[in-house]
Amino acid sequence: MSLFGFEVPMEAIWVVVAIIVLVIVVFIAKGFMDEMKK
Repeated sequence: MSLFGFEVPMEAIWVVVAIIVLVIVVFIAKGFMDEMKK
């Protein structure tokens, strides 16, 4: 898989995707916790 002209292994793609998903989940959880405190 090539990205921006660089050859990137599939494992690297999955690691980046996992990090992005984790960040999104943390933001949702944080927002949910703030709502519950009200």
